[in-house]
Amino acid sequence: MTTRNKEAKPAKADKPQIAAIVQSNCPPPEAVLEDAKKEPRKILLSEYLATIVTLRDEKKFTFRAIADWFAKRGIETDHSAIYRTYLANIPQRFRDPDMDWSEADEPGFGDENVNMKKA
Repeated sequence: MTTRNKEAKPAKADKPQIAAIVQSNCPPPEAVLEDAKKEPRKILLSEYLATIVTLRDEKKFTFRAIADWFAKRGIETDHSAIYRTYLANIPQRFRDPDMDWSEADEPGFGDENVNMKKA
């Protein structure tokens, strides 16, 4: 049987530890920061959770019908994103004990950005 050489390869001395930004055509950091501040705030679908729960639980809409309902109001999303948001926010005491909830409990599972249609 052959054994592999497990010696660590030495780092190349000519490689810099930190990547440098070429200064030639870069905008100043202050200008980039100002551009970042002008970006619109992202809206998460979880901000509409009360609406989703009302339409699903009280009005008995399907997830596709909820997506269509949002689309009519200028909020672009899909039924899968609505389902994930709904599922991720079901309180522990109401969850089906026979269902695997590990995926829904992952951080960010129901965090979906929504896009607002421009008028």
